[in-house]
Amino acid sequence: MRRLILGASVAIVLLALTAVPLPLVELNPGPALDVPSQIDFGGPVHPVKGQLLLTTVTLTQPSAVGAVEGLVTPHHELVWQTQVIPPGVNEQQYVASQIQVFQESAQVAAAVGLRAAGFPVSVSGGGVQVMGVITGSPADGKLKIGDIITAIDGRPIQLASDLQAATEKAVNGQVVTLTVVRGDQQLQIPIQLRTLSQVGRPALGVALRTIAPKITLPFPVNVKNQDIGGPSAGLMMSLGVYSLASGDDLSKGRVVAGTGTIDLNGAVGPVGGVAEKIVGAEQRGARIFLCPTSEAADARSAGLKDVKIVPVDTFTQAKAALEAGT
Repeated sequence: MRRLILGASVAIVLLALTAVPLPLVELNPGPALDVPSQIDFGGPVHPVKGQLLLTTVTLTQPSAVGAVEGLVTPHHELVWQTQVIPPGVNEQQYVASQIQVFQESAQVAAAVGLRAAGFPVSVSGGGVQVMGVITGSPADGKLKIGDIITAIDGRPIQLASDLQAATEKAVNGQVVTLTVVRGDQQLQIPIQLRTLSQVGRPALGVALRTIAPKITLPFPVNVKNQDIGGPSAGLMMSLGVYSLASGDDLSKGRVVAGTGTIDLNGAVGPVGGVAEKIVGAEQRGARIFLCPTSEAADARSAGLKDVKIVPVDTFTQAKAALEAGT
């Protein structure tokens, strides 16, 4: 009888553990999407015979049992929810802000690709607004929701991607000074950057949105899929747009995948979930994977011997590597 009661208790506990979500987020390999086929291109378009895949991770909130499964399942990663979604920002707001970031990043990528193809492009914005602050991050206690960041170390900031580009090459412990408009005050706020696990590099630890972004392209370039969030598809978007606009098919009939942010100067920045993304790429048949140089080791940690990892720091490097038949 004691064994039966004990067994029933364990069953009940396990049932509860299965049903109750934890404050964790699980990163899983997500779909890899062919950039040229995802773009509505408003200008003269050239065929791309192969595939240029942007890669993603899917985020789920596991139960306790799911978390245990995630720990023992290859190519899955568990992080605290507060490392992904800043406190004070609900899931709907987070998703909406990430979709906006993707759309802005896609336009920046289009600008980079079209410029490289010889088309005229202009970009402007009204600064960057803080939408959330991660607890325990360098910005915690320094920045507030609603703050507008207009400069970093005296350099004007027009777009969220400008601020990201200004910090992505920083070293751990580096101090930056932000010019911030808070109400009717203009403040100079020094912040010491520190490596954040969710991005794998020194960062502020804030969720941002660009105020009145304006990127003027010679013709519309829009992404059909509206369910992608975040800036990490920037590199592959820029290579895809360049291939469509220039007639220089960088795929060369191959299945090429990759990840990395892109700024207006063509600099490639680090992202999260690289080990999961390369798995999703391999599942789609990719044998070449472009990634930021600083995260090549993360890509190699997936242990995929049939996928060649190509570290890059700029759009120009990535373009040259693919043109050389890497």
